[in-house]
Amino acid sequence: MADGFKTFDPASGLPPTRSARCGALLKYWNDLRRDRAFPSRDDIEPGAIKSVLPHIMMTNIEYDPFRVFYRLVGTEIVRFAKFDFTGCYADALHFQDNEGAEWGQFYRTVVEARRPGIGLSHWTVAGDLHRWIEFVICPLSSDAKVIDRCIAVEDYEHLNMVELDTLRPVSEQ
Repeated sequence: MADGFKTFDPASGLPPTRSARCGALLKYWNDLRRDRAFPSRDDIEPGAIKSVLPHIMMTNIEYDPFRVFYRLVGTEIVRFAKFDFTGCYADALHFQDNEGAEWGQFYRTVVEARRPGIGLSHWTVAGDLHRWIEFVICPLSSDAKVIDRCIAVEDYEHLNMVELDTLRPVSEQ
């Protein structure tokens, strides 16, 4: 998979993932979806995805203007980011990938396409040490029409404790 972000049609099959966690959330979301366009938040049973919960984010999607609100951010994401952005809006955080794309734009892409999306980003940790982040964003709908939430997962290429300690908090990047 090339770097970047793309949506896909889950009815045509799920894309391959580098991360078993990303693959697990995709499969779970698709199983919940069945013949519907999207499952709802009420369909999600946290115990069924216990192994990926530390890597999960739940967001609310707001319209007019379009905004993404981080309702829940998993502990591994907080540990990696060195910042708990639960209760924050994506557009207020200004998180960007290496190409300068705002993370909130990935959610907008999912909502506009009405399909889940998968992304892969590479970054330089320190010096010539490079790592990847894979992420999946899956839409949810309370009424089977309007996407009002998303469930997402992020997974990171392994960093040892020394490498993790050298990362700057995302709020400073």
